[in-house]
Amino acid sequence: MGYEENVTVDEGVSAQGVRTQLHFEGDSLIVQRSYDAEPHLEYARQAREATEGKRWGEGRLVGHIPAAEYARFLLIRDNAQRHAAIKTWLRENSKFVMFDAYLKR
Repeated sequence: MGYEENVTVDEGVSAQGVRTQLHFEGDSLIVQRSYDAEPHLEYARQAREATEGKRWGEGRLVGHIPAAEYARFLLIRDNAQRHAAIKTWLRENSKFVMFDAYLKR
């Protein structure tokens, strides 16, 4: 028999900036994780502006992936598959790209 009262427990924000909230709704537990992407987007925007018009070179930073997102890629063991997944994510989330020429490849 479930509870009639719905309860939310906010575990706060982790060192990586991820907020975890636990929602108890009847017999169900819903785990909600979120983070503020704005500082990451601003960092990527500034880097993109700094590299505008520049050519490819050794060690070029092409994108910024917040830790909360990157953790998913670490689960992919095959390097080629991980690289492809990251490239797909950066294409789908192009505001995190720091070097525009990366999207043209």
